Amino acid sequence: MTYMKGKTIEGKGDLLMEENRIIIDSTRKETRLLPMGGTDSQGNLWQVDNLSFLKNGKRFLPVMVEFHFSRYEPEDWEEELLKMKAGGVNIVATYVFWIHHEERKGEWDFTGCRNLRGFLEICKKTDMPVWLRIGPWAHGECRNGGFPDWVVQDKTMQVRTNDPAYLELVEAFYQKVGEQAEGMMCKDGGPIIGIQLENEYGHCGGPSDREEGMAHMRTLKKLALEAGFDVPYYTATGWGGAYVVDGETLPVLGGYVDAPWAEHVEQMPASANFVFSAYKQDENIGSDLKREDNAGFTFDPSISPYLTAELGGGLQVTSHRRTWPSPEDIEAQSVCMLGGGANLLGYYMYHGGINPDGKYSTLQESRATGYNNDLPVKSYDFQTCIRESGEINKSFGKLKKIHLMLQDFGESLAGTRTFFAQKQPESPDDLHTLRVTARVNPETGAGFLFVNNHQRHRMMEAHQDASVCLQFADHQQEISGLNLPEGACGVIPFDFPFGERKLETTNAFLLCRLGEKIFFYMPEGDASKMKPSFTWKDGKACDVVVLSESEADRAFRFGNRLYITEHEDDCLIRRDGKLYLITKAEKTVLTVYEETGEPRQLTVEAAGGRAEDGRVEVTASFELTGEVAMEGEEKPEYREYAVHISSASCPAKEQQAPACHQLYLEADYAGDRAEVWLNGKLVDDWFTNGEKWHIALKRFDYPSALTLRIYSTDCPIPNPYGNRVYYDLPVKQGCELFGVRVIPEYEISVRENAE
Repeated sequence: MTYMKGKTIEGKGDLLMEENRIIIDSTRKETRLLPMGGTDSQGNLWQVDNLSFLKNGKRFLPVMVEFHFSRYEPEDWEEELLKMKAGGVNIVATYVFWIHHEERKGEWDFTGCRNLRGFLEICKKTDMPVWLRIGPWAHGECRNGGFPDWVVQDKTMQVRTNDPAYLELVEAFYQKVGEQAEGMMCKDGGPIIGIQLENEYGHCGGPSDREEGMAHMRTLKKLALEAGFDVPYYTATGWGGAYVVDGETLPVLGGYVDAPWAEHVEQMPASANFVFSAYKQDENIGSDLKREDNAGFTFDPSISPYLTAELGGGLQVTSHRRTWPSPEDIEAQSVCMLGGGANLLGYYMYHGGINPDGKYSTLQESRATGYNNDLPVKSYDFQTCIRESGEINKSFGKLKKIHLMLQDFGESLAGTRTFFAQKQPESPDDLHTLRVTARVNPETGAGFLFVNNHQRHRMMEAHQDASVCLQFADHQQEISGLNLPEGACGVIPFDFPFGERKLETTNAFLLCRLGEKIFFYMPEGDASKMKPSFTWKDGKACDVVVLSESEADRAFRFGNRLYITEHEDDCLIRRDGKLYLITKAEKTVLTVYEETGEPRQLTVEAAGGRAEDGRVEVTASFELTGEVAMEGEEKPEYREYAVHISSASCPAKEQQAPACHQLYLEADYAGDRAEVWLNGKLVDDWFTNGEKWHIALKRFDYPSALTLRIYSTDCPIPNPYGNRVYYDLPVKQGCELFGVRVIPEYEISVRENAE
């Protein structure tokens, strides 16, 4: 860690690299308000123009994440939303899956995890704006794309068209959802600020005739407004020729680091999502369902802001493709989208979940329902920032760095023009060319240099003491001393005003600010040996703190303090005005920064556990109880193990360990997939991906015993690819449980003023 107060370090020499030249045009792009917007109950005016969203006339660049309320326990909605807020999220998006609420015609269910109104009330309580995705077709790896079976089986009508019989059903669905959301629009003081209609319409399903498709989207919006969804913004999928009605819906784009739905079991080619470009269209999204005659955009990019809603915050496994997105993959793709000009960072998914029980069928996507993939019956983990279990993934911290930067500097970034380097990589397999782009605010002159030195499944060449030349109309400027190990990515400010001070150049990545104190971080690795350098106009410097990248990953900001946790899976949340640390450590230290002064150390410790030192002692054991052989062979198809968990596994029920917040069962096994059974019922499952499986025991009321069923790698779910399975991570072959253990998690109150 380097702490620098009022110090200026001059940049390196004047050597410029022609291949890293970016020409900056000072011409301003004409702006034009789009015909949508509205005022909320507090008088805030929400608008959008061809560049970005605006609130009360000021630009903002939000972070929107997907979390499915009906795929999580309602008693934990609040805590999970607070985790998202701690991660720098300021909008939550959620599907309303039709089949979750009307599985049989006329039998409506908005209870338990399906309680939409209850979820919206929690969003209101936690001050989390909502983007409601009301379909009626949703996909989301849900059975029939979210359509109830009885809708799909009715051959007398044509779904996803203006067929009157279909529209009558959609109207009833929208009206029921509207009843649940009544009073929850932002104009009424509720959290809903946006609505998405349909999903991938015209790209995956829907009529091939463009005018027919556009007419249907207009009809859906009319029905939504009649159902009470009067909100500032409406969006629609924009990629792959999907139908977007200019002026009625805003197009949203996406990108995933891999394609678990791809119709093969080979490694994907190098992805273009790790190369900077404008208005990126990921050709792999929905490649399993898309029509071959679709390409390009149906909207005019010149009049629409560049918004994303489906940047893969992870990847959901399928039976034949067990892709694993590294945290570095997730971070680098987001940096590339932002550097390419995106003015909404929208992630799908950001929080995993678990499918609810169906009354008449299972609710997952499967080949049996006519889709190209088989997914777990229960698990929708998505290997994303917050896992199905509720645990914090490493990618959470990777993205939080970007989100903290946007909280402080998003207004300036949203109004920028984007400029690309003169020399671009020849292809995503070009692992030598420096990948950079710049965004410059024409009003203030503030600039953001985006850098990415990561390519999924490839080893990028490290860059030591590299330079980028910014060529303006009347001068040129060098950003030098860039030391970028393989995998490094981030945002470097230049000509940047911090209050009355102006930073001309630096080689450090921007994180956030506390008052007049500005936080940066430096990449880690063999190529990152150079010290951070800062050049300030007239030598008048701000107070600067330079963190290591791992410290920045663990940074949380609440009020006028920045907290650095000790462990990457720690999470700080604020609930009812109090700060809590969620951690697996019994004792840990927080580093606390304030607007002035040196950082201080704050020790926090669990208390109230069974053991005298605050620990919760929980043990688990297992025994093989039976196996079923493969047909005609001696090898097992699956084995069943009884797992026994000590009575200490029920702290919440016994109220003997108030500090123990949660318990996870970790299973280390060899097999194609595994399942948890309780009282003869399937309650959770997992497709092997190379990670150890973590099961949230709270979800099942802390059972003292459960059954683990493990299927052999010799017995995968049948597929058209010779029953082969693709894995990114190494996996163990066979059919065996090697070990189980229970991992306690603590929630510790943090006394913010303690020394």
